[in-house]
Amino acid sequence: MLIRPERVTDYPGIATIHARAFSTQRGVPLIVTLQRQRREFDPELSLLAEVDGRIAGHILFSPYQMRLLDQTIPSVNLSPLGVDPAYQRQGIGGRLIAEGHAIAAAKGYLVSTVLGHPTYYPKFGYQTHAFGSTHLTIPIDLAARPILETRGPTEEDIPALHALWFREEQHVDIALDPGHELLDWLSPDPAIQATVYIREAQVVGYTRIHRDEPTSPRYFLAHDAEAARAMLTTLASQRTETAFESTYTLPLHPFSATTAALGPAQARSWEAGMAYELAPSPLPDYLAVLSEKGRPAGRPIWPVAFDLA
Repeated sequence: MLIRPERVTDYPGIATIHARAFSTQRGVPLIVTLQRQRREFDPELSLLAEVDGRIAGHILFSPYQMRLLDQTIPSVNLSPLGVDPAYQRQGIGGRLIAEGHAIAAAKGYLVSTVLGHPTYYPKFGYQTHAFGSTHLTIPIDLAARPILETRGPTEEDIPALHALWFREEQHVDIALDPGHELLDWLSPDPAIQATVYIREAQVVGYTRIHRDEPTSPRYFLAHDAEAARAMLTTLASQRTETAFESTYTLPLHPFSATTAALGPAQARSWEAGMAYELAPSPLPDYLAVLSEKGRPAGRPIWPVAFDLA
């Protein structure tokens, strides 16, 4: 078996591997394609396994800056890992993981995260229940007058959007920096709309919302609590249903900046939310306070490429 970095000529074969391995998740090959468009993409962390000259498996580690215990650290996210069904149960996945870990550690990354099978990845050192999901349910005043302008994001908005992210998420453990490019803020799924909110000519909010989930934004960033409430009344005013719920569920963490002014946020860890220490990092301390002091589990909001998962 040969483990090596991908080449451009491997793209069709890699896509085929993931189409076979994820037969019910047709978006996975497209996730790999979209991750290649990121400035941070590193082809040396996109590894394939060859058996007798044929591509039998592929793994991708995508670099991200991560907030963890109020620190910013270099990390990677493992996704996807796919092995051709004809070659499964031969140790190929494990070889790809081990080689990827070694390369990522040599490049200075400290932590690897994965959302995956909770009995498979722990074999390679991943700790379960490292992160999960959060939500905050808030009622809105349907009679309130919307005061915010809305439009799609532009390149000029990126510094302001990133500043919103840092303000809102800087104290959330395992929060992934969304990035500094326009495509980091636009969903590839046409059913998911990205919106910027304007108050007095200033960007004060951002959402990504699936058209089938109008009251549950997948991403919600606000400059302050006043802006957050105005965003919600603006959203409510734009809905055309004759009857709809008067509450919204926001993906806010107990440590998100706006949470304290809006109400209590609930957090729960997932067995499938796993992390692995590649090199000395705050991860062991974080995992210790999770179990010993009941600290709310981290909550990465996945990058836009994963809207296709």
